[in-house]
Amino acid sequence: MGEIRYLANRDFWKDDVLDQIVAAARANAGLWLMVKERAMEMRALKSELGPMEGDTSDMGRPFPARLTPTIAELTEEFVSTMFGSCPPEMLSRAQTALLLAAESELDADTAQPI
Repeated sequence: MGEIRYLANRDFWKDDVLDQIVAAARANAGLWLMVKERAMEMRALKSELGPMEGDTSDMGRPFPARLTPTIAELTEEFVSTMFGSCPPEMLSRAQTALLLAAESELDADTAQPI
């Protein structure tokens, strides 16, 4: 599994720290698969909820079940394992970076001919 062994200044706000988190997550195949599943889930929810804007005819329909653990929980556990405690704002930035990287990879996978 990829890990960050040393961050001298623990400056969580630098973009290279986010790059390290994404690289370490990609190196952990099981975690990366779960991140990509959450990215696909977000896409599905957006497409499901998109047409409903302004349409009240489906208001009684149950909301789709979410995958567990959530992307927030995955991110928190992963980043906490690597850094120990970190500010909630960093967790949010790491979550966004992971989802963007996963979406980018999913887009690249679908663009390649089979």
